[in-house]
Amino acid sequence: MAQTTRPDASTITCNITANNYVAPHLATAAQVQHNLQHQHLWTSLAGYTIPGNATQTDPLNAPKETISLISGYPPHRVYTHPDEQLYMLENKIKEDDLQPERMFVVPTTQGQQWSLRHMAVVFHRLPEFVEQAKEQDGGSLGVKAADDPEKRERLAKYYAKKKESLQTGEWGSQRLLLAMIDKGMGGDGTVAYYVVQEGEVKPRQN
Repeated sequence: MAQTTRPDASTITCNITANNYVAPHLATAAQVQHNLQHQHLWTSLAGYTIPGNATQTDPLNAPKETISLISGYPPHRVYTHPDEQLYMLENKIKEDDLQPERMFVVPTTQGQQWSLRHMAVVFHRLPEFVEQAKEQDGGSLGVKAADDPEKRERLAKYYAKKKESLQTGEWGSQRLLLAMIDKGMGGDGTVAYYVVQEGEVKPRQN
């Protein structure tokens, strides 16, 4: 009777083993990072960690589980607020005219216990990680170059408006992606992504 050969480990499994990602949150983050980089073509990926604290009761401090985050640049915008879309339409600004936006991702697995407290902690720490990312990128990307002087002016006004909206919340508040790994079918699993926003997004009145 012929002996069966054990199949080779997947690229993701090899990466997790090679880097000694024995902690569950590190293994989950490694799989999501691999998916972002190789399937969705994100670039400039970086990782962050919110250490757990088993004795903490303050809802703005970390729960007992360690939380990992990943950030990077997707090839296209993931989400645009409806009012921002309207502004872009009125000012003849296309997505291709804009600089890419760094997006943050929280890796999770299906069935993992996740509460509003976890999300509150992430949003509470997010500005800190955004500043770290800016330092990594060498500061703001600035206004994307345009040959047309009129377009350059429109883009400059857009970025000024964008900066103002970050303070006023006019174009929405903080947002990130919740990555969920579904291993129900076996193997390394499928990763689904959900946009999560801080607070409520009111539908625009037409």
